[in-house]
Amino acid sequence: MESPKLTGSNIYADLNLAGLVKKIWEKKFLFAASVILCVGIAYIYGKVVPPIYAVKTTLLIDSSGNSRKLGDSKYVEGGVGLIDMEKNLSNEMGILKSYSLMEKTVKDLDFQVSYYTGKWYKEREAYGYFPFEVELIDSSAQMFGARFYVELLSDQRYRLSVAAKEFDVSNPATGTTRTVERNFEFSDVFFFGKEVAHDYFHFIIKKPDYKVVPEDFEGQELSFQIHSISGLAKAYASKLDVSQVDIKASILKLTSQGQIPKKEIDFLTKLTDHYIKSKLDERDEIALSKETFIREQLAGVTDSLAKAELRLEAFRSRAQAVNLTQTATNALNQVQDLQSTKAQLELKVKYYNSLLQYLSDTSSIDKIIAPSVAGIDDPLLNENLLELKRLYSERSRLKYFKGEKSYDLEIIEQQIKATTRSLRENLKNLINSSMLGLNNLDNQILSYEGTISQLPSNEKQLLNYQRKSNLYENLFNYLSQELAKTGIARAEDIPDTKVLDTPRMVGDGPVEPQKGMLMILGFLIGLILPLGLVIIQHSMDEKVQDISQLEASSKIPVAASIAHDYSEVKPTLTNDVQLEWQVQESFRDLVAKIQFLITDPKKNVIGLTSTVPDEGKTFCALNLGINFARGGKKTLLIDSDFRVPSQMKEDGALKKYGLSDYLKGEDITVDDIIHVNEFTPNLHYIPTRIEQNFNPQELLTSPRLEPLILGLKDSYDYIIVDSPAVGLVSDFLLVSKLLDIQLFVIRRKVSKLSFLHGLEKLIKKGKMKNTFLIFNDAIGKSFKYGYGDYSYGYGYGYGYGESKGKNKRRRKNKVSENGYKNGVQNGQADKKEKAPGNDI
Repeated sequence: MESPKLTGSNIYADLNLAGLVKKIWEKKFLFAASVILCVGIAYIYGKVVPPIYAVKTTLLIDSSGNSRKLGDSKYVEGGVGLIDMEKNLSNEMGILKSYSLMEKTVKDLDFQVSYYTGKWYKEREAYGYFPFEVELIDSSAQMFGARFYVELLSDQRYRLSVAAKEFDVSNPATGTTRTVERNFEFSDVFFFGKEVAHDYFHFIIKKPDYKVVPEDFEGQELSFQIHSISGLAKAYASKLDVSQVDIKASILKLTSQGQIPKKEIDFLTKLTDHYIKSKLDERDEIALSKETFIREQLAGVTDSLAKAELRLEAFRSRAQAVNLTQTATNALNQVQDLQSTKAQLELKVKYYNSLLQYLSDTSSIDKIIAPSVAGIDDPLLNENLLELKRLYSERSRLKYFKGEKSYDLEIIEQQIKATTRSLRENLKNLINSSMLGLNNLDNQILSYEGTISQLPSNEKQLLNYQRKSNLYENLFNYLSQELAKTGIARAEDIPDTKVLDTPRMVGDGPVEPQKGMLMILGFLIGLILPLGLVIIQHSMDEKVQDISQLEASSKIPVAASIAHDYSEVKPTLTNDVQLEWQVQESFRDLVAKIQFLITDPKKNVIGLTSTVPDEGKTFCALNLGINFARGGKKTLLIDSDFRVPSQMKEDGALKKYGLSDYLKGEDITVDDIIHVNEFTPNLHYIPTRIEQNFNPQELLTSPRLEPLILGLKDSYDYIIVDSPAVGLVSDFLLVSKLLDIQLFVIRRKVSKLSFLHGLEKLIKKGKMKNTFLIFNDAIGKSFKYGYGDYSYGYGYGYGYGESKGKNKRRRKNKVSENGYKNGVQNGQADKKEKAPGNDI
């Protein structure tokens, strides 16, 4: 016979799904109560919480600049909208959520005062229809974060009450707020339309212009709350959702949620109006700056032109008619062309220098005049200006959303510095290049002026006057054309952003709370809470609950399951009580397994042990011996446990000698300690008693123990040893070396799984061999027979001559699956009375 081999732990050892399902079923009423409670709470929550509605609108952003074309000449030629030519939709999304735009929007809306009706548990916000209106006095302090309650006393009077422990008070002079922490209470009666003045607030409560039906608010608690503009701007910026409809489309969807759809519609309408207007204003400001620049230059050129023409006319009136020779005419034309080119180049240099000054002042970055004003078409310069404007816009957005110490903001600052540095280098190179061009033009002009100086005096003077007059005339014509183009472009400018879908409510009802989803969530939580409790209890319970858990937790084979014994009186050595038929069949099955396992008649010593008391070690040993004896096998039952009291010790106390007497070395023989059971002649037993003056280990190490057992092996078919518990490791090991088969008793709801791991360690170390488990006190599906491939069973049917009716009558007297009868729990001894079970 080989000892069972142990492998690694089963992955299902600690799971025990069957046991968990059983515990869940036992707590079914807890689950039902939890589900009802949670679903009820979800239902009440759905009724009490104010509904939230979603409102959306869509914007089309024309990022190509096509909306700014003027015939064949792009609007950008006029300098308008150059910075925004290639829009970055991410920037536009940030602008739409920017604090500055939100602040402008809420200032134009009547949102600074919110009105409410109803008690706290069913409070609703009102908008556009209320028994009164609050008109704030902007020049005075206002109280934010406190709720004002209004009680209508008559058609003319009302009572105003407010109570707060912490609130904010504005300071209109500085535009700041301060927090006040104090118990503040105020209550007084006022007339409608009269000012309500206090150090903390100042407003007028008046009747609305529209008609209000008093019955609509009868019995309602009326209140209002004042909000700061900055608080409103931040609140709406946080709840506004801006997203791109499609990655390939320049369409943005704006969504806002709130208790009142009309209020959110008004907000989105005003927001889109301000956004579109801000884009037009920005382009108009750039165009206006160009017009101003051109008009300033044009004023100077006009004055110079008038003076040049006066000088020319004066010279002609003084001198006689002078005709220019062909040489003079050619020289004059060349000088005029060169001076015109020089004037344009000087205009560029002037623009470059002004641009360098703007770069030194970051607050003026939005006022940079477009390069086209000076006739400049430099792709690199335009690209750098566009990138710089984008970075400044991104920096403003990050400051608002992420604060001054954001890591992303640091990156943007570095990019701004790099772009500004690149732009400065580009401008310096352009200035140097332009200066070289001016020097070259001056040299050419000097060359032609040398030719002119050789002309006759009158002809030379006429040539100089005519040259200056033509120069200023050309500049005047050029600037006049640019001014006209800019004016026409401003007049024909149309928005590059338009509203595709006007704000409207999403769906036909509120988006929150979703009552159906709430009920499902309540149902799931109602299941999860008790399930978590059961799982925690189950995971913390180390006791073996059923045979499936036992088999999953250990690789030690289970030899048999011993059914729960519901009888009040147990079989002992001093009576002839019969076990219930299920228990009898359990032991008959165990006998058959042992006979199958023992193939060598000389290896017939069977030891039964357990981990702790009350696991039924003695009960199993006694009934196993009785079943062997009744089967015609000569059986010896030895009690070797000197520490724990048992029924066998109580029965053996009537005898004169026992095992302890023999091991102490007293002058007695083996025949003196062996006693024959009067009810089962084939059953002999050696009792023992608890010796107060002797150490059990001294008795178990007696040199007489091993010869005793070895000498009796030839005289009996089976020797059953009631061994000390494994918990007393040293005691058990002294006996285990004499055993051929070791049966370890595991009792339902008594034995702990952790003890099995200790037992497996002993087996792996070779200190225990041929070890099998007995699952004691089994009920339900845990009651089965079989080991290995030789499983077979008797089931729960009517067997061994019992009639169906008789079996039913017996079942009426049986207890429930939990092992209770007459209020006493099966399986473990109670302090007040002994319960039926397999524990003796």
